[in-house]
Amino acid sequence: MGIDWTVTRAIARRELGSYLGNPAGYVFLTLFIAATGAGAFLQAGFFARNLADLALLNKVMPAILMLFVPAVTMNVWAEERRRGTDELLLTMPVRDVEVVLGKYLGALGVYTIGLGFALAHVAVLARLGDPDVGLMASTYLGYWLVGVAFVGVGLLASMFSANATVAFILGAVGCAGLVFAGTAPWASGIVGCGLIAGTATLVWITIQGSSENAGYVGVGGAVVALVMWLTGTFAAFEESFGLLGVERHFYGFGEGIVRLGDVVYFVGIAVVVLYVCTFMLGRRHW
Repeated sequence: MGIDWTVTRAIARRELGSYLGNPAGYVFLTLFIAATGAGAFLQAGFFARNLADLALLNKVMPAILMLFVPAVTMNVWAEERRRGTDELLLTMPVRDVEVVLGKYLGALGVYTIGLGFALAHVAVLARLGDPDVGLMASTYLGYWLVGVAFVGVGLLASMFSANATVAFILGAVGCAGLVFAGTAPWASGIVGCGLIAGTATLVWITIQGSSENAGYVGVGGAVVALVMWLTGTFAAFEESFGLLGVERHFYGFGEGIVRLGDVVYFVGIAVVVLYVCTFMLGRRHW
C-alpha cells in the first residue's frame, strides 16, 4: 500500500498554517533574515574582499541553522501534546509514515519560506556588484539541503519531549553534532559515541518490542564506543565519523560545485531520521 499523498499534503498544510498563523513564525522569519544578513555583510573584511559573493555567510551558515531550524521544529509534537490532539491524530485512519512526512514537509516549508526571504541578500549583492547567478544558485541549494537534514533531526528531537524548550535543546545538540563533526577529532569522537549508543538502543527496542531497559543499553553502547575510541581499537574512529560533518559536504556548494555525493549525504540523513521517526511513532501503537 502506497503513501496517500492527499493526507500527507493536508497534514503539511495544517503544520504550515499553524506556524504562519502564529506571531512566533514571523519573529522567526525576521530574526533569520537579520542573522543571515549580519553573517553576510557585517563581518570584518566583506568590503575589503571586493567580491559579490556570500563566502563569509557560508562559514557561519551551518552554525546559524543549527539554532534556527530546531526553533521551527520544537513545537511539531509538543504543540500536539499540549492541545491533547496527538492521540486523536494517531487514532485517525492515517499511516505513521504519512503523519511523519506531513509534519516534516510542513516544517521544511516554513524553512523554505524563510530561505526565500533571505534571497534579499542576493539583491543587496546585485546592488553592490555583479554576483554570479550560477554560484548564487548552488549556494542557496546548499543552504536548503542543510535545512533538509536539520529539519529531520529537529523533528526527531521533538518526539522525545512534550516540552518545547527541551525539544529545542535536543534538536540544537543533534544539529551541532553534525556541524562540529570533522572540525576537530574530539568532536568527531563524541558524535561517534552518540551514534553508536543510539543505534544500540534502537536495535534493542526492535528486538525486545519495548523500551524497557533501553536506557541501560544506550549507556552501555556509549561506554563501549568510548573505550574503542580511547584505546584505538577502532583506529579510524575519529576519521570515520568525521566524514559525517556538514562542513565538508556543504563547502562545495559555496564554491559553485554541486556533487552528487554531497546531495546524497544531506538527503540520506533526512531519509534515515524520518525512518527512525516513523519507527518511534509506531511504538506508540504497541
